[in-house]
Amino acid sequence: MIRNTLLALCLVVAALVACRSPPPTRSELLEKLHQCREDIPKGRPGGAIARCAKLDPSPLNGISRADLAAALGPPTFCMGLSEGSFPRGTDCPPQMDPKWSFYQGTGTGPELTCETDQNQHCELVRWLRPD
Repeated sequence: MIRNTLLALCLVVAALVACRSPPPTRSELLEKLHQCREDIPKGRPGGAIARCAKLDPSPLNGISRADLAAALGPPTFCMGLSEGSFPRGTDCPPQMDPKWSFYQGTGTGPELTCETDQNQHCELVRWLRPD
């Protein structure tokens, strides 16, 4: 009896592991985020913004700022240690971290931020969510 129960439990665990989908590749994640940004002005129903903010951006750690901006478009805002500004052109000044808004208009919502290293790569890509 115990042997059958253990066998059944092992089969359930194996099935659950097999059903998990692998995490998206960097290019797949960039495409999903790009599509999210495209859908925001269209006001697509169904919680597209919420779905996008659930994506784990950690595979983007180490990506160049230029590659991230090429995929997502120009940043929405630039943040420094003591200042903030809007980008001029396709990226923020080198000493500032770019942020991309994933919400419509002047409201609040999730923002994807790139904490930049000295080589202009995103050392850490993460979501900032309003409290």
